[in-house]
Amino acid sequence: MSALSMFHWNWKKLTGTSVKPANEKIKKAVVLLHGFMGDAESNMEFAAKICRACPKTAVLVPDGPQTVPPENDLHHRQWYPLPATADEDGRLYSAMPCYAPAEKQKQMRETTPLIQKTAAVLNKMILEQIKLYGLTLSDCFLAGISQGGITAYEMVLFRKELHRDEAGRALGGLIIIGAGINEADRLNSLSPRFVPPIPVLLARGKRDEIFPKTVDCFSAAQLRLLEMPVETVEADSVHFGLEHAVCDDVCRFIRRHS
Repeated sequence: MSALSMFHWNWKKLTGTSVKPANEKIKKAVVLLHGFMGDAESNMEFAAKICRACPKTAVLVPDGPQTVPPENDLHHRQWYPLPATADEDGRLYSAMPCYAPAEKQKQMRETTPLIQKTAAVLNKMILEQIKLYGLTLSDCFLAGISQGGITAYEMVLFRKELHRDEAGRALGGLIIIGAGINEADRLNSLSPRFVPPIPVLLARGKRDEIFPKTVDCFSAAQLRLLEMPVETVEADSVHFGLEHAVCDDVCRFIRRHS
């Protein structure tokens, strides 16, 4: 097994850490978005596992653009600020928002433009980074954990940047680990085939105390209505650490769709 090379990077206002095989030409890239209160450094073990299991693959792990108040610890980061009244009840993502309590609907509406702002920056970063590696969009996979998964959904479902490159190639795959779709009713207004048939892997924990099984069941149904091929896996895991429990499934998905 070849040695791995790890390095820090800056892109405009974003920072991050990447890992790749040393002395090998890179053929694939995985962009990994950490969960709430994480950062790139705390996800390097998972990134290295992907790198070792998927040949000639670089894994890019950006830091969330904001620290989490009130502590503002540089290692506790987020992709977008949560509303002051937000809680950890992930069942919010198990159905269309119209069936949620009014306060929950309000939280989702307030959160959407914040996620969109981050998604726009991340999509631009991805396109520039894969160009530096000499890769195409179809050589790239996007993976998100928890809040990073919510952000990844936004990047692919509600924006166009990762849909097609100049040659008509779409993102290689989308991997969601313990997360749901924010304001999923927005999917109803999308025109047919707005999103290309990008392969999707939904990975959940059997004992996830934040995002229950119903979240992935609902998400899978919505994605299949968009004619996106969806695979689901379940591991005997709680929410924290779920990415390690499903790592083998994630790596198989990447290799199969490469």
